[in-house]
Amino acid sequence: MINSDERKLVGQSVYEQLRSDIVTGKLAPSEKLKLNALRIRYGASVNTLRETLMRLVSDGFVLFVDQKGFSVKPVSTADLRELLELRQMLELSGVCKSMANKQGHMEWKSALISAHFRLNCVEKQMLDDEASHVQAWEKADRDFHVTMVSHCGSQQLIRYHASVIELYMRYQVLALHRRPFRGQASVQEHQKLLKSLLDDDLDAVLAMLDSHIQKGLVLPDPEATPVKTRVSA
Repeated sequence: MINSDERKLVGQSVYEQLRSDIVTGKLAPSEKLKLNALRIRYGASVNTLRETLMRLVSDGFVLFVDQKGFSVKPVSTADLRELLELRQMLELSGVCKSMANKQGHMEWKSALISAHFRLNCVEKQMLDDEASHVQAWEKADRDFHVTMVSHCGSQQLIRYHASVIELYMRYQVLALHRRPFRGQASVQEHQKLLKSLLDDDLDAVLAMLDSHIQKGLVLPDPEATPVKTRVSA
């Protein structure tokens, strides 16, 4: 019999697989999510899948309608614009507060350097083989920007920003079907952002960050073939 800890691990694994398949487009926007088909695909019980799908509903990746069941949340220009505006408000405010918070400032800067190092490594891998590294890139990019606001002193701002950027990054991954990874331009933007953060140049950070986020306004093509990612075991 599976104990509660093992059940939690199974549930988390299924959650991560489903979320990844939604983010990368393996489960397409608006696609119906039928429990029996998912049970075969993910090797999980119907109860585990139902709990996981309700968690993804709460996180904004899945829709549930009475009598119709579950489906992948569709994409739209309006939704992307709303996420972009929310991300701008939360991230720019969070960065301002983080830079102003001098308590633990060096530890925060060390975390920024570490997060940027991981991102820089994955960005270089993306330049060589986009399809193999898109999942790692999505996480590394998100982690770097989450680290930027992590020192703001507001747990609510951190929580809402993390939620918004997850949904925003789904659009960025799906947009790879329409246009390739921005490559060296993205690498340079993140390098300049890090330097300005370490130099305490608030004006430069805000200007670059605003421009950087705006460049994500590319709506995914719902007719495009999903990026074929290689999922590590």
